Amino acid sequence: MTKVKNGVLGIFWQGSKLYFTNSISFLKYLAFPVFGQVLGIVLILFASYFYSCALKQLVVPGGIFDNFLVIFFILLLVTLPGLFILIKAFWEYLVAYGAINSMVENMLKSGKVYDFHAHSELITRRSGAFGALWLLLAIFGFIGIFPLFWVISGILAVYFILIFQVFVFEPDKSPFGCFKKSMLIVKGHFASTLGLMALLGVFTYWLIPEGIKSLLEFSNIVTLFAIPFDCIAQKLPINEMNALLAQSHTNRHITSLMISEAMVEILLGYILTCLTLPWRSICCALWYKKLNKGEAKLDKRILDRATKSET
Repeated sequence: MTKVKNGVLGIFWQGSKLYFTNSISFLKYLAFPVFGQVLGIVLILFASYFYSCALKQLVVPGGIFDNFLVIFFILLLVTLPGLFILIKAFWEYLVAYGAINSMVENMLKSGKVYDFHAHSELITRRSGAFGALWLLLAIFGFIGIFPLFWVISGILAVYFILIFQVFVFEPDKSPFGCFKKSMLIVKGHFASTLGLMALLGVFTYWLIPEGIKSLLEFSNIVTLFAIPFDCIAQKLPINEMNALLAQSHTNRHITSLMISEAMVEILLGYILTCLTLPWRSICCALWYKKLNKGEAKLDKRILDRATKSET
């Protein structure tokens, strides 16, 4: 078995190596969770657009569509397929947050990742506790929006960075217990944990996404993908926005294509950030094992099933 390397740079290098050597497998695993979210959003946007266009002919005095509740109910129906795909893909992406951590044990043994279903099952069979963990994290994130709590929330974010690793490797812990244990093992290693977070943040949230987006912009691929969204952007009050810019003595002039390109860039940045989730999870799992002095052990049934699948 490959040992967990010491130090932040060692953990980052080992995690990076495990991620890139298994990048194709991770891409297949995250294909629907990531691209399914984007597909759901696109379906919702275009269904809403075509529905709003049709309303011009459907809304007549005394007709069935001359009622706000009916209009809203039909809108909900036409966007339901996209909403279903979005929710399903988003949930599977949340499950991946935990499942990828359980794959680290096998990757340390063989350098490969396999039997994704078994690792996902480790999370889904505890979906209640896993949902509660995400709910607590969402509440924490909501509080952190307010400027008054930015510093405190930033500090706590470092202490709580290993909650998913605790959830996977210590299944006896409650959602509150995961937060408590993460804070306990990070205590005394705050600076080094922050350093690892900074490295992962620079590479997975900025350097790689922005680099790839720049290449796509240079080759005009972003503009090509933005053209279908132009019809939606034209529905926005662009003239009013340009009037406000003129009043502020700004030389900028907004066009619908510019807005469409911004939409594509946002979606593209989200896709690239999501696809690097395994990189972050692997490094955090290795960091957890180091700080927890290698006491983390996976459920033997999952390991046995994964090993049997490999053989």
